Formats: sequence, C-alpha cells, structure tokens
Amino acid sequence: MSPKEYEKKRNLKIKIPNMREILKPEASHKAGYGIDTYTQKFHKQSILEQGSTPEDKNLLKKLGIKKNEKILAIAGYYASWASFIRKLETIVDYSDISSSMVRWAKNRYKRLFKKYITSNYELIPKKEKEYDWTFTFEACGGKRGLCIAYLHSLLNNKGGILVLLIRKDKPEKMGSKFKQYSLIVKTLSRIYGCKYFVRIKKIKGHRKGRGYSFLEHQICKIITNNKARQLAKKDLDILESIQNKNIIKIKGDEMFNSIKRLNKLTKIIEERFVKEVELK
Repeated sequence: MSPKEYEKKRNLKIKIPNMREILKPEASHKAGYGIDTYTQKFHKQSILEQGSTPEDKNLLKKLGIKKNEKILAIAGYYASWASFIRKLETIVDYSDISSSMVRWAKNRYKRLFKKYITSNYELIPKKEKEYDWTFTFEACGGKRGLCIAYLHSLLNNKGGILVLLIRKDKPEKMGSKFKQYSLIVKTLSRIYGCKYFVRIKKIKGHRKGRGYSFLEHQICKIITNNKARQLAKKDLDILESIQNKNIIKIKGDEMFNSIKRLNKLTKIIEERFVKEVELK
C-alpha cells in the first residue's frame, strides 16, 4: 500500500458485523417447549417435531447432497430433517445453541449422529473442508447472524443449504425467512464470487399432526469454490480479531479488502447487530 493510498484509508469510518451483539444469549428453545412468535413466552408442545418432517426417498437428490457426504446441521432443534438426512447414508453432526435441545437430541437419537455440538451457529465450522455442507431447516436469525453462519459454510467442500416450508395457509409463520434466506445466498454469491440457487421443490413429508403429502419447500444453496473458501477464511479470522475493537489499524490491502467485504454483509443484517469502526 503506497503512502498516498494509505492516507485515503486513514480515519475512514465503516460498518461491520457486531459479533458481541450477535453472540449475546437470548431466550433459547427448551426441549418440550416452543416460543410464541409474538409474546416470546414458552409454551408446552405435545408434538416434538420441526415444522415439517421429511419422508422422501429422493430427498438427497432434491437437496443436491450425495451419499457419504459429511453435513453440519445447525439450529438442529428436534432434528426431524437432520435425522432423516442421516438415515439416507450420509454423515451428520447435530448442533444447536440450546444445551437443553442438544441433551434431548442426544437422548433421543443416541449414536445416529457422529457428534452433538452446543454452539452458536455463527462460530462453526472452524476448519476448512471439515464438512461438505452446512444445513439448516428454518433457522431463526436471518437478519442477525445467519449470514455469518453461511459465510462459515464457504469453508466447506461444497457449501451451504437452507430449507423452508412454504406455508401458503399461514404465510406469517414464515416471517422474513422466505426473502431473507434467498438474500443471504445471493449476497454471499455476489461478495465471494460463487454460485447460488433458489428453488421451490415438493418434498414428501408431513406437518405436525397431519398425514403425508408432497409439501412445497424453498431450497436455497450457496456453492463454494477455492477462491471463496480462501477469502471467507481471511474474513472470519479478521472478524474474530477485531470484534472487541472500535479503532482498527489497517495492515495492508488484504486486511482492508476483508473489512470492505464484511461491510457489504452488513447490508443484510439488522442495524442493532452492526457497529461502526474507525480505520487507522
């Protein structure tokens, strides 16, 4: 970086994801209870399943997953999806932020999953090529830290998948997920130069207390590559190193470019989970 270029970058104020706020604990799910969308209060559940439960022998093909691939299931909840994907001859690690949900899943599924992980999804996976895919069914936090989780998915061999049940009868139940999931993969694609897909596919399964039928689901995928994996690793390392700083000393073009990419991510993050930093 030349002295002239360096001078232009000095005292520049720029927004980046605020990981301290993103990672702050909020009310997490307790096994056997649900959270009311409007009151945020817990209520008992009689059926311990996710919004839909797949029973489709062609599910892997519809998701673009191959047998024996290794998958990290984030926001695993009751694992209706993760467990069925596992039974189709894949390798799945279950994760959830709630220790209560992880204990429940471990007691329920025993050795079905290779690992049971209690973690914020914004922190995993940490290693490059540890998994083929990151997968979630209806994870919350689309305007909070879910894009960071799928930035992590670029470290994988293949990428990340987000699935959402299309609720035509009660569209309010989808909240902002329908738009936000596709926005996450489109934004990551634009910033990191990788492909994405958004598809509506019918998947055989059932909703809570209902019979089996072919249900429409939105499938959003981000496909990584070597360059995207390299950039994602740099940006995640930078984000971790500066998360407690408000004044950042720029050490070369690579660091500056990382911060510019992280700034672009803030366009799809709610303002309260973003912070302004000053570059020196």
